[in-house]
Parts: sequence; structure tokens; C-alpha cells
Amino acid sequence: MIRNTAPRGLRRGMTIAAALAATALVVSGCTSPESNDDGSSDEPVEITFWTWLPDIQKTVDLFEDEHPNITVKVENVGVGIDEYTKIQNAVDAGSGGPDVAHMTYDAVPAFALTGALADLSQTGGESIPDTFLPGVVSLVQFGDAIYGVPQDFGPGVMYYREDVLTAAGVEVPTTWDEYAAAAEQLHAANPNAYITYLEPGLVDAPYMGLWQMGAKPWVIENTTDLTLDLQSDEALQWADYWTELNNAGLTIESVQGSDEWFKQMGDGQIATWVVGAWGLQALTGVLPQNEGLWRVAPQPVWNEGDTGTSQWGGSASVVLAQSDKQEAATEFALWMNGSDAGVASLRDDQGLLPTTNAVWEDPAFIDEEIAYLGGQQARQIFAQSAQDTVVGWSWTPFQPYIGSVYKDTVGPAISGKTSIADGFKLWQDRIAEYAEEQGYTVTVAE
Repeated sequence: MIRNTAPRGLRRGMTIAAALAATALVVSGCTSPESNDDGSSDEPVEITFWTWLPDIQKTVDLFEDEHPNITVKVENVGVGIDEYTKIQNAVDAGSGGPDVAHMTYDAVPAFALTGALADLSQTGGESIPDTFLPGVVSLVQFGDAIYGVPQDFGPGVMYYREDVLTAAGVEVPTTWDEYAAAAEQLHAANPNAYITYLEPGLVDAPYMGLWQMGAKPWVIENTTDLTLDLQSDEALQWADYWTELNNAGLTIESVQGSDEWFKQMGDGQIATWVVGAWGLQALTGVLPQNEGLWRVAPQPVWNEGDTGTSQWGGSASVVLAQSDKQEAATEFALWMNGSDAGVASLRDDQGLLPTTNAVWEDPAFIDEEIAYLGGQQARQIFAQSAQDTVVGWSWTPFQPYIGSVYKDTVGPAISGKTSIADGFKLWQDRIAEYAEEQGYTVTVAE
């Protein structure tokens, strides 16, 4: 049985805030059912699956063909925070939630550590650590408990406009020092071109950067002791690096995913995009006219010879602790994300990047030439990044709140071209204040 081990203050006051909004949800304590014997898939059973993936019914139909005793009812109750709000309402009520839900990795701790999610190692998911890539398993595992089946992820890479760099005589950078030099050379050759963009509200950028550096900006021990360190050597190095590029006018401010941003990417005004490998789907989907102009390279490293990479994005399939069909729900989540047929459907029908060891060891998948990238065998680069992902990054139970206040603390430093390191200090102060209100004992590293 999964018990709520969160301290009293967390249970009463913890909030789950949208990464891009200030909405807060009260998270109350819960305990799982005493048993879930009714969850066996030996008898006909219907499970409910909440997800915002389009056309997921194609994958569900394949599962039902192979598992005639399990019927999956698909419901789209909203994306991200909208779905999480409804899940939390069901948790508070003790019923009414789905059996399986789509959940991003940064939201998993908020529900797992308050007892809302089932430990899949106890419901048929013992094979998860051996089936999926270590770097993604670590995002759903807390101690010996596993609270989700990895579905997709974003190993860090760098997409770049080959035509733009070639025209400026810039070689593809492999280190961050070379990247800074390329930024200067590119902008000198073409004042309308920038090596990349900075977005004041995009918290994923420091997440990705600090993860690669092995930084630990937040560490929780004994469920209530929080150590914050956004002034570490690694954090300051990252902040100072981007402050220098920003203040020198070598980056352009833009909002990722906006019409203007896509136009800047399509016109070559933004020459590189350091992001999760899933960025390829965005490029092919919105900028098909750019086919043959983009290439992909490894995520730049800080020191020559380094190999460590990070990730950006991704989600898992979780099973709610209140479900009385946990075994059937786990069986579905494992099949969808781990079987050959399930993985192929998610990859081909949804454009998701698989997370299983098997697919990343398959030459047919790895060696496919991607026409959009000029015939590059891009997945070889994706695979190497996945293999080199730095293990040890973790999320807090209130990560969405951390993301929501980034734009108000660090964002002004980006827009105003002042010290991002100073913005990090403000960010850390806001996190500390909030965590203390939730019942944590907070230590700010010296």
C-alpha cells in the first residue's frame, strides 16, 4: 500500500502551478486502496485513459485486438494543467479519476510523493527498469518505487541551419566556447542573423543547461528537507555565459512556438535551436518548406572531450492509486509504451520518440535517413545523446510552481539585458519562500 508520506504542511498547502500560468491547486493527502484484486486482466474489464494525444485511439485499438478482455475508454479532459486539475479533484474526492493518465515528467513527483499514484513495481511493472532507458526511468522512480511507464522524451541535440552557417563561414560548434565564437562570427557576417533566441519565460532552457552540467539546484531529503543551490558554480557559469551573449546583442528575444518565432526560424534569422530531439517534428510540421536546410548535431559541451547531455520534455503513463484495476491499467501502459506494436504506433501515428532500450538498439530505426535533414542518419545522434544523458537530475513536488515564477524573476534580466545570475538569486528566494510555506525546512547552499 502506498501511504502519504508528505509532511502535514505539504498535504495542507502544496500547490501545483502551471509552468506557464499562476493557477494553484490544493493538494490534500490521500492513501491508496487496501487492495486492488479486481484489477486482474483475467476477467473482462474496462479501464479509463486520460490523455491529450491526438489519434491515440489507433494505438488503443491495436492493444484491444491483442487483449480482448481489456477495454480502454479514452478521454481527453485537457492538456497539462487542465488534466492535472481534474486528477487532483478526483484525488481529493477519493474517486472519479482515470485508471491511466498521461503526465509530464515534471508533474509526476507532485502526485507520486503525496500518494496519488500507484507503485507499478507492485502491479506488474517490475520489468520497467530493464525495458526502458536509464535516463528516463530515473524520472519516474523514487527509491524502489516506480510511478510511471516512460512514454517519450527529448534527448538534447542542436538543430542548425546549414545554409546560414555556411554563408557566414561558420563551422558547426561542438563546445559552448565554440558556440559563443560562432555567435560573434555569424552576427558580424549578417547583422540580421543570430545564433539563437532567448525567451524570458522559457524555464526549460535553464533546466536543460543545468541538467547537462550536473548541477543540483534543488535536492529534497527525508521528504521535508530542501536544499536550494541556484548560486552554485555550475548555475553561475550557465547564467554568466548567456548574460554575455545576450548583452552583446548576439541573441534575439523571441517566444518559442509563436508565429514570429517560426518565421525567424524559417527565414534563417535564428540559426540554431538547442532542444530535445522532438524538435524535428515541430520543424517538419510547421516549416516543410525548409526541407534540406536544417541539420542536427550533438548538444554542445562545456569542455573538449565531455560527452554528457541533458533532456528537454517528455511524459509518462501513470496509474492512479485510487484505481481498483491497477493490474490491467499497468498492463495497458506497459504494452502501449514498451511493446513492439505499441512503440511503432506511438512513433508513426503520434510522432513520439520511443524510450525503450530495444528500439534504440535497432539498426533499422537508428540508421534511417531523414530527408528533411538532408538525408542525415539523425537518430544516431539522438541515440548517442540518449546514452550520454547525465543521470541524477530530479524534479520537486512543486516543480510547476518553480517554472511559473521563472518569468517574473529571471525573465526581466533577459529582457533588460542585466545579470541572469542576479535573476537566479531572485528565483531562488521565491522558491525558498514558497517551500517554507509548504512545510519544508529550507537550506540555501553557501
